[in-house]
Amino acid sequence: MMKKKFLMLSIAITAIGLSSCRQGCTDPLALNYDHTVKKDNGTCEYPPEIITEALIDDIAAPTTLVAKNYEVCGNIYVSSELTVMPGAIFTMCEGSSITIESNGYMNATGTAENPIIFKGETAAKGFWTGIAFKSNNPNNKLIHASVSDAGTYWAWDYAGVYVGNNAQISMSNSSITNNAEYGLFIENGGLISNFSSNTFGTNKIGFSLAVDQVHKIDGASNYNEANTNDYVEVRNGTIGTDVTWPATTTPLLVDDLTIDGGLTLSPGSNIKMEATAVINVKATGYLNATGTSSNPITIVGRYASTGYWSGMRIESNNPNNKLIYTTIADGGNYWAYEYSNIHVKGKVEMNNCNVNNANSYGLYIDNGAQISCNSTIATTITAVEAANSFSGNGTGPDANCTAACTVFFE
Repeated sequence: MMKKKFLMLSIAITAIGLSSCRQGCTDPLALNYDHTVKKDNGTCEYPPEIITEALIDDIAAPTTLVAKNYEVCGNIYVSSELTVMPGAIFTMCEGSSITIESNGYMNATGTAENPIIFKGETAAKGFWTGIAFKSNNPNNKLIHASVSDAGTYWAWDYAGVYVGNNAQISMSNSSITNNAEYGLFIENGGLISNFSSNTFGTNKIGFSLAVDQVHKIDGASNYNEANTNDYVEVRNGTIGTDVTWPATTTPLLVDDLTIDGGLTLSPGSNIKMEATAVINVKATGYLNATGTSSNPITIVGRYASTGYWSGMRIESNNPNNKLIYTTIADGGNYWAYEYSNIHVKGKVEMNNCNVNNANSYGLYIDNGAQISCNSTIATTITAVEAANSFSGNGTGPDANCTAACTVFFE
């Protein structure tokens, strides 16, 4: 009996000793709190809202920011490698900013369960300046991240996220909301390395980019979640390679567009042209706008006004010049395009199109130009009208036609 009592006492003493030796997290507020240990070893992990750390120094050496709530009350410049871990929250003071310099990068890759958040201390448009990417580093990433309440700085076009000339960004599954002017502004010369499934909401304009980057965006992103303006702003420029634009549910508002390479518009594309804008298909380029009966393409003025935009000129003889199941309307502002919606100097195939509301003629075909309808070269107005529909043309102030003003062969 004495041996049994002694054995039980030894076990109890050993258990107490082991418990007193074990180390872990002893803070009940921590995510990994362990009530069985007595000695804290500094491994406690906290929800980001529990710990707030003031971020006041520039990032000049490789840095990893873990899941905490960071308070930023100044201008942070990143000139080295910055990695932001899932769950980090940046609470931005009034007028504060984060600038990724040319020799730095910011990889802010969160997860669906633990996104990375950049928000104003006050949820007001333009409360803080925003994030500017000025480096051409492929590690610049916003993935499962959100940016809101920014856009106070005019030099960043009042945007929540600004990508400078020669800079680049990869962005997916992220939301850019409640910013003063633009959600995302990509400067001319800025590059998109990857882009998918993003949301732009309650900004004045969700997204602005140059024409040479439109083929990098996707049709699945939500470009208008209650923005003031329902369009993606596409600024003027030149397309020099063969690219395909996606069909976006939000219209693309296009300024002057010069095509030196090839542009294919996906079925269902919705293009609105800015005032006096042109589409100029140069001799080296082509435009393939092939829609379907159930998924037509539209290329119309921002507003349905006769001669609102300048119109389309096709100068090339490329067999890929196609207008099929496409509506072209509201053009003819420009005298050099004969005040028409479509001015053909080269070659085009045209079937099942609606050509409406031109200043003068709906379609103007230069001497020596060629138009094919129903797989046959059309040489008469009747042949073109049999394959396409024309209405409301020739009602503008510069109309030099009478009667229907549908098609003119020079």
